[in-house]
Amino acid sequence: MTRLLIEGNGFGLFILLMIFIAIGIPIVLFVVGLLTLRENKKKAKIILIIAAVYSIISFGICGGL
Repeated sequence: MTRLLIEGNGFGLFILLMIFIAIGIPIVLFVVGLLTLRENKKKAKIILIIAAVYSIISFGICGGL
């Protein structure tokens, strides 16, 4: 794994991009859901459910590769 990141052949950036997609997007959705919880509880619950489902699916698919 470290050899892929050191040599700079493009796989390291791809791996970092996949990690960002798997971790970054659910975190952003979670924060947005918490911020909208004060204003609209129904909309916030839907966003939080989407964040949970997205993280479960992305870790399942990315972890399976």
